[in-house]
Amino acid sequence: MRVLPILLLLWANGQSQEIPWLKLDQAKAVGLNTGKLIVVYVACDPNSGAARCSGGAGERAFADPVILKRGDDFHFVRIGDRKTAQSVGATRAPEVIFMDAEGDEFHRSGFTDAVTLDRAMTAALQKYSPRAVPWTAELPASPSGKSLLVVGFDDEKGEALKALEDRTLVKYHDRFTYVRFSLKKDAEAARKWGVSQAPALFLCDASKEAPEKNTLEKLAGKKTPATIRAAILKALSKLEPKK
Repeated sequence: MRVLPILLLLWANGQSQEIPWLKLDQAKAVGLNTGKLIVVYVACDPNSGAARCSGGAGERAFADPVILKRGDDFHFVRIGDRKTAQSVGATRAPEVIFMDAEGDEFHRSGFTDAVTLDRAMTAALQKYSPRAVPWTAELPASPSGKSLLVVGFDDEKGEALKALEDRTLVKYHDRFTYVRFSLKKDAEAARKWGVSQAPALFLCDASKEAPEKNTLEKLAGKKTPATIRAAILKALSKLEPKK
């Protein structure tokens, strides 16, 4: 049975009538394909597990038409047990924790009604939005202390590496060093990296002084954000034994 298509169908059919609650692992699986944030609604006391929010303000807020209209923006998870609440670091109830499909948190907030919940959702989306990559034009003179060095070769219009601006990849912008070269005929950088056609993307060990000789992953041609994210995770996994 193909579980993911069924989950997506259930989500699509339910969004106009009521919140289509998913389990956390299901939401993460779907989120990997949609790129949407996950709203984790903590409906129980994270210390005792008591479901004091059942039928209360939290439940009423998620049944409000204002929140039901948010079905296109998020995947929804309702937590009603202490173990799961503690696994996501819940601190109170009701509380909403916004995370991506990989479990990285972007925002959290308490709420009292649909208005404050809607406000929290807006704040989360503002943090989880496309953003320009902090490119530099030269390789760092010495190791930067960051885990990955991302080297990109683009065409003259500079549009081929736009996928790195996707909201699912913005969280890496401050964690990696980004260097971009324009691919020009007989350019020294192109010869050094062995690039003859753009776009090309190299994910390198940032702790090394000769990054072109320490490439962990290489992508050639235009790639989707999902493909780039997979390459990033693969490159980072190669660095794990060095921690």
